[in-house]
Amino acid sequence: MFNFRIIDTPDGNQIIDPSLKTPYNSLTPVQMVEYIEMDNQLAIMEKLKRERRTEVGCRKKFTSNPLLKLTGMCRLV
Repeated sequence: MFNFRIIDTPDGNQIIDPSLKTPYNSLTPVQMVEYIEMDNQLAIMEKLKRERRTEVGCRKKFTSNPLLKLTGMCRLV
C-alpha cells in the first residue's frame, strides 16, 4: 500500500495527497509504475530534507560553541 495518492486535476496537473492511501490492487500496471517512481522521488526528497536538517544542526552547534570555533580556526578539527 502506498502512503499517498496521485490525484489528476481537470487542468492536467497532478497533486500528491499524503493523507490518502492507495492499495496496490487498485492500480493498473501503468499506474503502478508511476506510483513506484513517485514513491522513490518522495523517499529521495525526505532523505535530502533530513540531511539538510542535520547539517544545519551541526552548523548551529559549531557556531555556538566558542571552543569549537577556536579549534576550527587552529585547524585542529
